[in-house]
Amino acid sequence: MSFQVFIKTEKSLHQLASEIGTHLSLPPFKRQRTRDALYYQFEMLGMLVILHYLEEEDRAPEVLNYPYVFTLELTFTEHDLDTDELEYRLQPYYARLLSFYLGVETAYHEKQRINQRWRIRYHFCRKNPNWKEDILYGEPGWQPAVIEEPPSEWRNQLVPW
Repeated sequence: MSFQVFIKTEKSLHQLASEIGTHLSLPPFKRQRTRDALYYQFEMLGMLVILHYLEEEDRAPEVLNYPYVFTLELTFTEHDLDTDELEYRLQPYYARLLSFYLGVETAYHEKQRINQRWRIRYHFCRKNPNWKEDILYGEPGWQPAVIEEPPSEWRNQLVPW
C-alpha cells in the first residue's frame, strides 16, 4: 500500500524534487525515466518516495489543477505493523508538511468503505500567508501555519476490477 499527495505549483519537477530532498533531509534522488514519464525517486529506511508528473486524464476531477504527485510507499515486509493504517495517518501529515516547507498547495484523499463500495473525498492544504513564527500557540494573534480548506464532497469511487 502507498499513499499520494497531489501538488499544485509552478515549480519544475526537478526543482520540486530538490526542495523536497533538502527540506525532508532525504538522501540524493535517482532520476528515472520510463517509456513515457520522468520521475524522481528517494529511498531510505524501508520507504520509497516517488515524485512525478501526472497526466491530466489520469487525475481525479478534484485535483485536475495538481500536476505533480508525491507517493510514499513503505517497502519493508517482515513486520507486524499495520502499514495501511500507518500510511493513512501519514498522508495528511505529509500534505501539510509539503505545503508549509515548499509553499505549495497540496491535496490528499480520504476513503471510506461502505459495504462493498468505496467513497472518496479530497482535503486541500496551503501555507497560511499570515502565519507568524514568533507568535506561539495559545498566544493572542496565533494562526495555524497551514490552512486546510473544507474537503470536497464525498463521491463513490469506481473500483477497477
